[in-house]
Amino acid sequence: MSKNKENKNNKDKNIAEKIADAENAVEKGAEAKGAQEIQKESTEPVSTIEEDDEPAVPLSRGQKFFRLFDKFGDLFVLNIYFFVTCIPLITIGAAFTALYSVTNKMVNDKEGGIRDEYFKAFKANLKQGIAIWIIDLIVIYAMYLQYAYIVLNDNQAVRYLYVILGFEFVVFAFAFPLQWPMVARYENTVWALIRNSFIFALTNLGTWFKMFYIWLFPVVLYLLNMKIFVYTWFLWALILTSVFAYTCSMFLVKFYEKLENPEKVEEQEQEMKKMKQMNKDMQKKKKSAKK
Repeated sequence: MSKNKENKNNKDKNIAEKIADAENAVEKGAEAKGAQEIQKESTEPVSTIEEDDEPAVPLSRGQKFFRLFDKFGDLFVLNIYFFVTCIPLITIGAAFTALYSVTNKMVNDKEGGIRDEYFKAFKANLKQGIAIWIIDLIVIYAMYLQYAYIVLNDNQAVRYLYVILGFEFVVFAFAFPLQWPMVARYENTVWALIRNSFIFALTNLGTWFKMFYIWLFPVVLYLLNMKIFVYTWFLWALILTSVFAYTCSMFLVKFYEKLENPEKVEEQEQEMKKMKQMNKDMQKKKKSAKK
């Protein structure tokens, strides 16, 4: 009787073990199947549907007007800051440097607050701006003394000083227009900045000529007719100085790119040449087709 009971217990035990093994097998099979499905999903390419960028909405005339009006408002405020910081006279160089620093950013629409940007650049370039301005004043005064000496002593020997004076004026005229943009953009020693301004003016005659002409034209105009200056001097105090600097900054964009990314500029020039050549070829084909 005890044997039968023991056999029965063993059978029940075996049945329970088989059931447990079967359940484990089912669970393992499900896990394996799930892992295969996960692996399959991970290997399948995920289709990412990117939404097309919305086309830029053209600005209306009113929006263009207000944008232009806002730009002129910034230039007006910038002009006021410039003239306030020029009052000590010795800080004129630092003021020009800060002016170009802000207009360079305005051309690329990267300016922040006009006041913060201007005075930050003014403080950062104060020492170098003053040093270069003093050197410029010394050079101008030396040329003036030479000219006065030549006028007062009109003889054959003194006339040779005209050659020296002319050479000095040419060097100064080439270096001066690019001085302040160079100080505003790059960090270097005072003499290196002056030297580089002269060298870059010679190697970028187009940019130099535009800037030189912009600043020289009103000076010549006023010398020819001082009445014009009497009636327009207040415009320089209000907005003209910053407008002239902004115009120069527009010309300086390509100048900076040429200095900082010569490879990119070269690629763009090659692409432009290819486009011009393609246009010429198309025109030739059209002419030959008409014939």
